[in-house]
Amino acid sequence: MSVSEIIEELPKLNKQELEHVISKGRELLESNDDKEAIAGGWRRFAGAVRGLPPDMALNHDHYLHGLPKK
Repeated sequence: MSVSEIIEELPKLNKQELEHVISKGRELLESNDDKEAIAGGWRRFAGAVRGLPPDMALNHDHYLHGLPKK
């Protein structure tokens, strides 16, 4: 369902349903903000460890668990 289709349906909701949609929207926005903040915190460690293979990110399962390389 597209955003415009969702918006077209909103006037059909009663007050309680609309409040639930608004509440869920706020919850999702806050959740996304939290995820971005956490990811941003981890980004400062990117490249901090020296001496790893150049394909460590792609093939971490190989190096950690012995699985075949990708």
